[in-house]
Amino acid sequence: MKLAALALALGLASPAFAAAPLSVDFEKNWSYGEEVANTYEGVSFTNVLGLSNDVDFSYFTNAPSPLGVAFVQLDGVVNTAAYMNVAAGVTGGLSFHYAGTDAAVINAYSGLNGTGTLLGSVTLSATGDYSTWKQAVLSFAGSAQSFDLTGLNGVAALDNIAAVPEPSSIALLLAGGALLMARRRRA
Repeated sequence: MKLAALALALGLASPAFAAAPLSVDFEKNWSYGEEVANTYEGVSFTNVLGLSNDVDFSYFTNAPSPLGVAFVQLDGVVNTAAYMNVAAGVTGGLSFHYAGTDAAVINAYSGLNGTGTLLGSVTLSATGDYSTWKQAVLSFAGSAQSFDLTGLNGVAALDNIAAVPEPSSIALLLAGGALLMARRRRA
């Protein structure tokens, strides 16, 4: 009984269970030019469009989630930026898939809309086209509330964005599982 209580306490202490995990897959039939905006609970986008493949538009045929992807489209507007804001914050890292014709950069910031401290950056190499996808991880120290996607303008598409669990969260989860297994073996 004590082992089971300890396992439950370890699991509940894990930050991974503190909030719903971040997962954005853009699986929707997007109208051409439709903004992603506040489509996902707790996550908002600025100057990011959703794109879907159809008979006339099949650039993203090999995307991880086949129905839709996100694309930054600033149309040459001066002093305009594109952001993904997560008000609750993301700690440690962000995983995502991308495709694009040129190199691009994503930055993580401690405040909303690219404010606060720069926590980390990742440079994305060109995949050659929009049907070749790569997975990337942006690792950073601290909790990021926004991701500057401005450097992706016209050169990259995004799909399957997810928070990367902190190593301490994984360790706590594994420790709790090990204690439960030990309890079952003793019984």
